Amino acid sequence: FISMFIYILFFTAGSLADKIGPMDDDANTVGKELNTVTLECSYETSSDRIWLYWYKQYSNSRPQFVLLKGANGSRFKAQTTSNSAKLIIKHLQLSDSALYYCAL
Repeated sequence: FISMFIYILFFTAGSLADKIGPMDDDANTVGKELNTVTLECSYETSSDRIWLYWYKQYSNSRPQFVLLKGANGSRFKAQTTSNSAKLIIKHLQLSDSALYYCAL
């Protein structure tokens, strides 16, 4: 089994009332190698320009950029709606075990 953890960053800028959090109270996601998992967070913002980012962090290292909203990689895909963001990871590998951040 591969363990993945979503950790949500909270951001508030100026007078904007931005809010972001996990879609599920249980932010731990576990998947099997070669399967697909979906990590999801919800958000609220008064801004009309929304930039959502996904990062992953291995133990004792800095967060690494994964994807921007709406982008696709070979195994990673980011999807957004007006109030949620998903990171879809296909063909899970052991190296995908990390702490994942959804940032607004």
